[in-house]
Parts: sequence; C-alpha cells; structure tokens
Amino acid sequence: PSRGRALSRRSPGAPEAEAGEEPLLRGIFEISKRSCDVVLSARRLRWSPILPESPTGGTRLAQEEVIEMRDVFSVKLKRRLFAGQKKGGTLLGITIFKCLKKEENKLTDCAIHLNNLSEDHCHSWFRHLKEILNVTEYEGHALSVLKECELQAFDGVVCVGGDGSVSEVAHGLLLKAQIDAGKDTDYIPTPVRAPVPLGVIPAGETDRYCYILEVFCFKSLWHVLRFWLLEAVLGAKASVT
Repeated sequence: PSRGRALSRRSPGAPEAEAGEEPLLRGIFEISKRSCDVVLSARRLRWSPILPESPTGGTRLAQEEVIEMRDVFSVKLKRRLFAGQKKGGTLLGITIFKCLKKEENKLTDCAIHLNNLSEDHCHSWFRHLKEILNVTEYEGHALSVLKECELQAFDGVVCVGGDGSVSEVAHGLLLKAQIDAGKDTDYIPTPVRAPVPLGVIPAGETDRYCYILEVFCFKSLWHVLRFWLLEAVLGAKASVT
C-alpha cells in the first residue's frame, strides 16, 4: 500500500478550495474489501474505489463516499491481538467511529475501517485525525481546548472518559463561561452558568461520578413517586368519605 502524503498545491488558475476543504492527506486504504483513494480535509473524509481501466479504453466513474468530520466522535488504531496478548499486536489500519441519527431523539454509531499495513502511513493519518478531532492526550489538554473554544457554536459537550476527564471538562466549561462573562477567575462567589450542557459517557476505571449521579437521580425520583402516591392515596380516601 502507498504511504500517506500531503497533496500538492493547486495549479495556477484553479479555483480556490472552500475554507476547511483544503486536502491535508491523500492515500490508499482498503475499505469494505476494496482499494480506495482516500482524501482527508479538515471538514470531510472522502473516498472512492480504484477501478481498473476499461477494456475499451474508456474511463470508469467510481461513486465517491463522504463523511463529515463533525459526525466523527472517535478514532483509534486497529490491531490484531493474539490469544493472551493485551498490548501491541499487528497494526491493521485505522477505525473511525461515526455518529448516525437513528430516530428523532436517538443516535447510533457505525465504524469505518481504513485498512493499511504500513505503520508510517497509518500513524501519519492517525495523527492528523486526532488533531482535527481534538482528541485529548494529556492532563489539562481538555481544559486548554475548552478555554479557546467558541462554545456558542455547539449544542453541547460530550465527555467520554473517567472521573478525571469529567472533572476537567466540567472545570473547563465553567472557566470558559467566567472568562466570557469578564469575571475574575481567581475568586468567583457567584459563577456564571455554562452556556452548553455537558453529557457524559462513562469509560473510566471506577466512574464514581456516574454512580453518585445515578443514586442521586434514583433518590430524587423515589421522593417524587412517594409524594405522588401519597397524594393519590389521600385523594382516594377523601373521595370515599
């Protein structure tokens, strides 16, 4: 398989690409058992099957497939692990996880496998994909990203991680809200509310925050149900008398 490479600059007189559409990488991957020409930009990932030449010499047109990078929520290196092996393994390519809208208020996901056995090729693409997706790689990374992010452009923030990641993202959201409101971040007696909600997908080792929230929500729900049942019983007794 060919290695990933940066695309050459546009030729003189060619139309300028839309912002975010400038190609960053182009390479060959196997997708759904077909060799494909894949192009990555900041906004989209596009690929089309590489077709053999027509016997008559004509040009065959391959249907291009596209995914929006805003719909991608995770990316990882795909490896084959043998029995008993927990780390390392043979690199097979890259897996991209895309969010799909199943119904009006329900989401599902699908995985797109970009197969290529070249270590350099895959690591180059993986690095660019992580930069586009803002995948956090160290403690404090999420905080620094959120401080520079324009939250008004988003409907919400979803954190996939454990207690530390959730704490850092929550801190970042609140800190960004105070900065935007012009408040002193060293002492905030009455903090401004974060402009967007925070969603959490627990993926840590203990996820204690998830357990605490679950218990709190269960107790709150039980108090509401108990009050409703009490009212129903008293109302029934009053109607009987």
